[in-house]
Amino acid sequence: MKKFRIGVYGAAKIYLGASVLGYLLFLSLFALGCENSAVAGLTVSYQGTKPVSSHERALFSDCNSRCKCSETKWEPMCGENGITYASACLAGCQTSTRSGKTIIFHNCTCVGIEASISGNSSGMVGRCQKDNECPKMFLYFLVISVITSYTLSLGGIPGYILLLRCIKPQLKSFALGIYTLAIRVLGIPAPVYFGVLIDTSCLKWGFKRCGSRGSCRLYDSHVFRHIYLGLTMLLGIMSIFLSIAVLFTLKKNYVSKHRSFRTKRERTMVPTRIGKENCTTSDHLLQPNCWQGQETQL
Repeated sequence: MKKFRIGVYGAAKIYLGASVLGYLLFLSLFALGCENSAVAGLTVSYQGTKPVSSHERALFSDCNSRCKCSETKWEPMCGENGITYASACLAGCQTSTRSGKTIIFHNCTCVGIEASISGNSSGMVGRCQKDNECPKMFLYFLVISVITSYTLSLGGIPGYILLLRCIKPQLKSFALGIYTLAIRVLGIPAPVYFGVLIDTSCLKWGFKRCGSRGSCRLYDSHVFRHIYLGLTMLLGIMSIFLSIAVLFTLKKNYVSKHRSFRTKRERTMVPTRIGKENCTTSDHLLQPNCWQGQETQL
């Protein structure tokens, strides 16, 4: 900052520029996402041919209506058709075998809807893996997130300089304490409203033994991404508007005072320049001021 002689107004412009550039990069994160896991009755139909809407979500179907399954249990099973089922019971599985630590379910009627006509289909314990594009998207997401964080951090030092130079010297330590306290206090409710909004993207809730609701078992990836990134972007836009207000305030007060100071300085320097120029004319050679200057030169 000293090398480039950046003042208060320049620090405010750097802070605003870093914020705008950082959140423009942040916008690209909205395009990076993975598709939802194919879960029967929640994200895709039991036939696995089309996604289901919110009002069509149902874990029960004709293929498992006779099984008397519990809707609250979450024991995912991956069918050989690539679709995940909330439990082996909801997949219509009738028998199971163990191969080492792996449990394989057989005669799954719901898996057989798409896999075979006879319905003699199997599945394994656990969720089905996503496609290979998801790890790549996650890597791109991390890279852009690091670049975005670095860009936003470039405005950190100018922001502190702006804070310190706008406050009287005897109040700087007190101002830094209030600034740190405000950041900590404003950050306390963030997990609350972030958590409330993220909970709206849950597709399948887990339940505790006592019957109360537990943690979310399955999120809607698209809704989760839009809520999380959208709320972060909204807070960033609010900070940008506040930075613009600070910049205009500085331009109105600091820059105008700086210009008036330069104008007064130029006015005070004008008589001195005129007096020196008059000494060079023949009409003012006999003035004492001129002779004093000549004597000092000799």
